[in-house]
Amino acid sequence: MPDFKGKSVKAAREALVSGYSITVNDATGQNRIVFMESNWQVCTQNPTPGTELDGQPVKFNAVKFNDPC
Repeated sequence: MPDFKGKSVKAAREALVSGYSITVNDATGQNRIVFMESNWQVCTQNPTPGTELDGQPVKFNAVKFNDPC
């Protein structure tokens, strides 16, 4: 799994092979909907960077680019 911290959610999604279940949550806790993925940056991810991907679900916690992680 690459390190996507600071990258847009859109870029992270596009970098992964299709077929992965990807969930994106608002890291601020405000439960905003991540609609325009190019406007949101990855703060944390699971699995962690360096983990071998073998079909497990991928989860990103993200904020809008003008919000702190």
